[in-house]
Amino acid sequence: MWKETKVVKNVGYDNFDARFGAYATDEAEKKSILHIGDKEILLDMVTCVKSYGDKVVVQVDDGAGLNDAMLYTKDGELLNVVNNTLSLTSKANLRYLNVKMEKGLKRIYNLVDIETGKILFKENIQNRKIFVFNDMIFSNRDNIVIRYDWDGSIMWQHNYEPDFNVTIDLGFRLEGVCGGKLWVKSKHDRHEILLAIDVNTGELVKAFSDSEEDTNLPHCNYGSFGGVYLNCENDHVLIVTMDREFNNFMNFVDAKTLDVIEKTDYTINYDYDDEYAFRISEFQGDYITVKIMGLNADLANFTGFAVYNYKTKEVVFAHRLITSEQAADGLHISTLSPLHYSPNSGCFLVHDNSENLHIFEDVKE
Repeated sequence: MWKETKVVKNVGYDNFDARFGAYATDEAEKKSILHIGDKEILLDMVTCVKSYGDKVVVQVDDGAGLNDAMLYTKDGELLNVVNNTLSLTSKANLRYLNVKMEKGLKRIYNLVDIETGKILFKENIQNRKIFVFNDMIFSNRDNIVIRYDWDGSIMWQHNYEPDFNVTIDLGFRLEGVCGGKLWVKSKHDRHEILLAIDVNTGELVKAFSDSEEDTNLPHCNYGSFGGVYLNCENDHVLIVTMDREFNNFMNFVDAKTLDVIEKTDYTINYDYDDEYAFRISEFQGDYITVKIMGLNADLANFTGFAVYNYKTKEVVFAHRLITSEQAADGLHISTLSPLHYSPNSGCFLVHDNSENLHIFEDVKE
């Protein structure tokens, strides 16, 4: 049975991780205390706590606009420190960090392996942040995506503007790699296009949008879409779409074949005490975590959450965290912070906008 076992005050919205229950509390004089394993470690101001494998990465503010990244074991043993790192990207491989190589305004970067401290590229990269997904290295700028080898040499680069009949804007972000495809979103004048790119060649395999006139290349029309969520454990991609009658759907796509496995209404089997809407937070393994708001009583704020098994169509755990009265006073689940659910550790972490971290555990009775 899931129960709230602890509420911790003064936790930043990105300063916790459910896999090992690690979190950092803000203290006086720009200090933080990292709670990891059975240890409490005094650090400079923590800006991020994330984990990969059996390790935890903690970033602290270096006072100069960058971060010192510290690598710990899950029990709190310090393994290594890398300086001058950019903020972590949760979807990327956390072992390899973007590091600014020169002080000042110049944007010159390289990748550093946090486990060894080794700089990876022979030459620095200018004006391009670098992302590692599934042990593949990419960058994205000006609608040109580049894939690099591990020494920094270019394996391929592709300008995607000629592939489309409309204006595209890939921005600087990449969604990630799933099913042998690199997934990238374009958004221009509220018109969104999702690109599925072959990781080996850089060729556009298929585009997803609500207009087949966008490209002469293979295209799929699911309707206009919003959220895109990659599930590398199952090689599934969840695409949230809306048709011309403003009905919302969840499309589960096989990332390898790009076929739609299932299309369902954008809803979950959960009886909230009010008409509700929800927003997907994470999609991993068999589970989707969602933030829930009551449309009538919650003033359009997130007050509850649920863990939904998309294969069995069952809600595993759901809870209204914040009452309507508290919502009226401005309290709500943090908009920016994802819900952290780890079925293996039996831990669920939820953050509210008053900097409280709510810890739920699967308590055996």
